[in-house]
Amino acid sequence: MQNFTSARTSVNRSRLPAVYRKANLTAPLVMDYGCGKYIDHIRDHVHSLHKAYLPYDPFNQPKEENASTVTLVCNAMYLHVPVDVVCSNVLNVIDSDGEVSRICHYLEEITSATGGTAFVTVYEGDRSCVGRQTGKDSFQRNAPLSDYLRFFHSARIHNGMIIVKGEN
Repeated sequence: MQNFTSARTSVNRSRLPAVYRKANLTAPLVMDYGCGKYIDHIRDHVHSLHKAYLPYDPFNQPKEENASTVTLVCNAMYLHVPVDVVCSNVLNVIDSDGEVSRICHYLEEITSATGGTAFVTVYEGDRSCVGRQTGKDSFQRNAPLSDYLRFFHSARIHNGMIIVKGEN
């Protein structure tokens, strides 16, 4: 169980997350898992690539928005429509290994069912692998990117991202 929501770590109002400059988004649908509070600039960027933007964040987006995204992703999984998933600086603020594992499994499930690709980035902090509370409701794992590979069944690191490639 996750003890910190880290909802207040969503502070980027206008700067595009680095993962969007690094990732080769090829699917017609882009799910942003843990998108944060401010998404207009991200939505505009994804739309400029002629792709549909599907934001999801249980702590920073309205329930209706999250439900819509989940429905569209489930439909894409059923119909085998490719979905690329972006997960930027989410796993590093979760204090529960079980929750991190659950999210990683879900990302793999989406990419496997749709043939899309997941692009995962994390803030590594001090790289000590010693997690700590960083605010009233915030946490930082302080783990290097490679430490997160253990939560995936089949993933690799490339260009500063964990890449999960679905085979459809």
